[in-house]
Amino acid sequence: MKHELNIMSIWEAETKALSFLQRLFFRRPKATPKPLTTPKVIGEECNGIMLGGKKVKSLLFSTDMAIIENNDADAILAVYPFAPSPKIMEVLINFSDKPVICGVGGGLTQGKVAMEMAIQAEALGAAAIIVNQPFKNKDIASIRKKIKIPIISSVSIADFSFQDRVDAGVDIFHITGGKNTDKILEHISYAVPGYPIMATGGKSLESIQNAINSGADAIVLNPPTSGELFKSIMDGYRKGLDYLRH
Repeated sequence: MKHELNIMSIWEAETKALSFLQRLFFRRPKATPKPLTTPKVIGEECNGIMLGGKKVKSLLFSTDMAIIENNDADAILAVYPFAPSPKIMEVLINFSDKPVICGVGGGLTQGKVAMEMAIQAEALGAAAIIVNQPFKNKDIASIRKKIKIPIISSVSIADFSFQDRVDAGVDIFHITGGKNTDKILEHISYAVPGYPIMATGGKSLESIQNAINSGADAIVLNPPTSGELFKSIMDGYRKGLDYLRH
């Protein structure tokens, strides 16, 4: 039977109480677990990709600073459904203690604007930039001449010229094909063998494992929303109030 899990279930909630002396001296243990920890299979089985001089196996798809602060993913994928913003780039890069990948273009942003965003992202300290599938190869080639950090290309279909992307200057592929992710991963291993690949892991441990088995070197995770986290907390509060009433 297919074992589908909701998005909350792939994040292991961990808390660790501090001793009286630790609280007294405001010290935390050196390796205090984050409240949201990534599935262990990612660290154990992914090969990883190099970003910012660090081997990255897990990436968090988020611009929420509270979520970023409280998870243990190796890197941050900062992509959002609006035009790229240098202000957002700067805040996230300065705030995060891990490599940040900045989105610079796709269907809405191309050409000169995307070039300017890529140059600014590198100057601000981004570990890499990422472009969406509609981005033109000629614009990638132009950006490649101006920056040294890796260029990542998102791809959501198998019928895509991966070699043209490589020739334009792409260093890493991000496969985000929904239910077809595994098939695209298998296809890309023939189209451009040996190329670093990260893939969106989906909402279940099974889909994460399948992506790894199909060739993903790193997994992109969608975190639970603040609303989802608050729901579980508030459910607990309500149970506590019900208990007090009896």
